[in-house]
Amino acid sequence: MPHWPDAKGTAEEFIAARREVRVLDAFPGPLPATLDDAYAVQEEVLRLTARRLAGWKVAGIPQGFRAQYDAERLVGPVFADAVQEVAKGGHATVEVHEGGFCAVEAEFVVRLLADPPEGALSADDIAAIATLHAGSEIASSPLATINDLGPGAVISDHGNNSGAIVGPAIPRSAFDHWKALASRTYVNGELVGEGSAARVVGGPFAGAAFLAAQLATRGRRLKEGDIILTGMTTGVHPVPVGAHARFEFEGIGSFTLDVAARRAARATPWAASG
Repeated sequence: MPHWPDAKGTAEEFIAARREVRVLDAFPGPLPATLDDAYAVQEEVLRLTARRLAGWKVAGIPQGFRAQYDAERLVGPVFADAVQEVAKGGHATVEVHEGGFCAVEAEFVVRLLADPPEGALSADDIAAIATLHAGSEIASSPLATINDLGPGAVISDHGNNSGAIVGPAIPRSAFDHWKALASRTYVNGELVGEGSAARVVGGPFAGAAFLAAQLATRGRRLKEGDIILTGMTTGVHPVPVGAHARFEFEGIGSFTLDVAARRAARATPWAASG
């Protein structure tokens, strides 16, 4: 990874703000102007936190930002202390950074059953060693304007991730039939978005293949047990603390979430390692 002199300070500010549940009024430091600079900050986040990495999230880069951040997608870390398993018809309580950015998203989640082979990976390579699940990303940041600032900010602050829900498994017979894997999101009883796995360009396994290629540029590899949030399917749905969300996946099942405010972390996994 190229060195960026502001990476460590920016990473420290985001880690501290998340740990202490402080709101940031502005991006802490110069906004990364390139993908390399943004991923340099993310690498510092990964170096400085003792939280255990459980996997990754993938998200599309909006067309309006492509001239500056020239990639189809971006990636960010998902930490084990923010991953929950939910059965069909199940329920979970998730935590967000009150006063910052808070949203929920219906997603399809890949779980790797083995270490991927070395070299370039295709969507089919990933599908051969993975299960696929209905799920949700909890997006939250101390910086309320993080999405408005774009990929440089999102990548820098943990990929704007605050949690992952791994829900009911999807049968292998449904793989590649992405339009048939319909999803709906309700917030406080109101339908706020509809979509399908086809909204993820190339399908969920293509998103995971992009992730593998991006990580390789940083000297990282996917491994057995990793989970991958592959991208929103019904939209990004802002939620306040106290909201109730329901996610329905046609033919697969549904689950619900209650949104709570995160409290300041005191556990050692949040401590910086230096």
